[in-house]
Amino acid sequence: MSPRDHRIDPALASWITAPGEDPQNPLLRLSFELAAPPVSARLLVTGLGTFRAALNGAEVDDARLDPGLTDPRSRIQVRELEVGALLHRGENVLGIELGRGFHAMTTPNVWRWHLAPWRGPVRAWAHLRMHLADGSSRAVATGPDWRTRPGPVAFDSMYEGETFAPAEDPEAWLLPGYDDSDWAPVLAASSRRGARRGAHGREIPEPLLVRQVQEPIREQEITPTLVSSTADRLVLDMGRVIAGWCRFSLREDVPADAPSLRLVARHAEKLRSDGRVDAHNPHVHTDRFQEDRVLLEPAFARSFAPRHSYRGFRYVEIEATPEDLARLEVTGVLAHADLRPASTLSSSDPHVEAMDAAMRASLLNNMHHVPTDTPSQEKNGWTGDALTALAAMTTSFDMRRMLRKWLSDQVDGQRADGSLAVISPSPGWGYEELSPAPEWTCLLPVLLDEMVCEYGETDLVTRHAAAAARYLAHELGRRDEDGLVSSVLGDYLSPGSPGPAPEDRRLSGTLLVAHALRRLAHAVEAASAAGEPLARDLPAPDFLRTDASTLEQAVNSVFLDATRGLYRDPGTAAEPGTSTYRQTSNILPLAFDIVPPEHTGAVARNLVADLTARGDHHDCGHLGVRFLLPVLSAHGHGALAWRVLSTPTAPGWRGWLEAGNSTFAEMWEEPRSHSHYFMGTPVTWLHEHVAGLRRGPEGWEEFLVAPDPDVPVGRIAMTRATDAGEIVLDLDREARTLVLTVPDGTRATVVLPQEPDTAAPQELGPGEHLLRW
Repeated sequence: MSPRDHRIDPALASWITAPGEDPQNPLLRLSFELAAPPVSARLLVTGLGTFRAALNGAEVDDARLDPGLTDPRSRIQVRELEVGALLHRGENVLGIELGRGFHAMTTPNVWRWHLAPWRGPVRAWAHLRMHLADGSSRAVATGPDWRTRPGPVAFDSMYEGETFAPAEDPEAWLLPGYDDSDWAPVLAASSRRGARRGAHGREIPEPLLVRQVQEPIREQEITPTLVSSTADRLVLDMGRVIAGWCRFSLREDVPADAPSLRLVARHAEKLRSDGRVDAHNPHVHTDRFQEDRVLLEPAFARSFAPRHSYRGFRYVEIEATPEDLARLEVTGVLAHADLRPASTLSSSDPHVEAMDAAMRASLLNNMHHVPTDTPSQEKNGWTGDALTALAAMTTSFDMRRMLRKWLSDQVDGQRADGSLAVISPSPGWGYEELSPAPEWTCLLPVLLDEMVCEYGETDLVTRHAAAAARYLAHELGRRDEDGLVSSVLGDYLSPGSPGPAPEDRRLSGTLLVAHALRRLAHAVEAASAAGEPLARDLPAPDFLRTDASTLEQAVNSVFLDATRGLYRDPGTAAEPGTSTYRQTSNILPLAFDIVPPEHTGAVARNLVADLTARGDHHDCGHLGVRFLLPVLSAHGHGALAWRVLSTPTAPGWRGWLEAGNSTFAEMWEEPRSHSHYFMGTPVTWLHEHVAGLRRGPEGWEEFLVAPDPDVPVGRIAMTRATDAGEIVLDLDREARTLVLTVPDGTRATVVLPQEPDTAAPQELGPGEHLLRW
């Protein structure tokens, strides 16, 4: 759909909030009468902050943490819901509860969410249009006739947790017949079309109200197990790291006249040596982190689950009196975007299945309206993490809706000079801090082309190609005297590194800009071929590729040691097997195919020599681990790629998973987070080289199946949903068979895993095929 198809008229309702400078958890209520039963009703509702809406005591939807963060100066998302079944003749009540979210955060943090330029009171906007059985229509909307009072959540923070302290039944206000005569009138601000006046009389466009694009966040219950207990403390285990929260409830046999129950619950991904949870975050500047403080009242508030925040945790530590612990029940709640799986994978090798499952779990734990980079430590949309994980994301899940939303976030955050922040959305942090870092911000043009290739969404090129071109022009304008683009991050978190890569980061920064230029050129060509209208001042694809080639030549000029066949920092004497040789500096030129043909073999051999000298261990950060294994397979070293993936010692993945972890760690030494997807990108090699399934350069109408013949995995099977239909692949290296279903309207090129240089490509049309070798 075009942007205009998603727009909503802001004049349909007013923005409302509670009195006071910074209201906490306001409840907003409107009672209205219907003279006839409703036939249908459409609710448009949103909030600045998070909102929960209900009609006559029933939630309008089971989605959580809506509407999803955006820069509200540009765009605010609105949920659209059919709610006719929740209404009736007579008195009806529409209630909206607000939380702070990232919009009105008070928690001091290094990313400055508490100082966001848009920060202000939480607010709600809603319009309810009803068609009644008597043929009439009726509309109600947020406005000055609503009433408000503070809710039972006395504190909420995405980082710190929530405090629940009810003074009455927390659901009663949502029902008809409730007396709200002592509630205060709301503060209402009219919405209108056009522009408003800002400082110095400057006209500021009203932010767009748009229908929410991305999937909502939904819940799934988990039964925890007991880890340890004392008289006044329990530690419970969810079985794996999750994103979500806990529901705390009184047991059914607790009478209504029993005393109140007070508890404190602290959540963490890991335990300390003394068995207590390790709830610590140096970037959140308070003494409370992922901690809920809960008061349950047996007579009217017997259960509570956080309503406006989430945690990343495996363990929850609960403190209460011995009597209160005996009366308590705890349920874990996994909460993430309701993404549809795009593939399945099974294998005769448990390590293959464990890797794939861990990546899917790590991804889901970080899907909350945008892809984030840990459900506990940050909850920020780091673009570089996603840049390396795009193929794993789109293989694992249907990501088109979330990624469409996130593209708009990145463009909304673009500065006048074309620069982008390393996190998106951004409260103003990340344009200078940990920036410039093209290995992160090149996501915008790369993602634009990924949406074209994976989903055929060429309309996005019309919307965003100009912003992508401005960004790349900004990067080209930063070239130094060597013609290279600098970066402060590079191959982030290589083993032994505290963060930024130890090697010259101009190599990775320059190559990512060149790669992004080529991806934008392809996207523009695809959109033009599809008849999409494009801006006249867009750079021509040939010009973009010329700029890319110039950057690539500069990398070869500065970093390639042609005599020894390797890439090294200027002035160093790199030698495979020593600390001066950096694998990623050699992986990236091979991955992006910039090595002069006469030197390709030597560069690959030196990479193999370094891996072998290290005992089949890599020394890569997030960029290197993404491309290392595919590069090895492409140059005939699939068996080595398998050994690197399978090594049981660090830095390796098998040892991590065999230690009982079912999600990936952020880094190899003392990880902050145990649920981070950007070190799990070798799963893409499993999909594309062990199973051998690769998308064609223009999309899934033509695809390749070319399993690496040197990988010692007996059987691997995949299904892969595409817009053209489902691909089904079942490869058995031991039985020497391949069963492949090619969807209607597509073609497959198959290269069977025979002896080297003996397999000839086969062209297969639609249908099910059985091949042997």
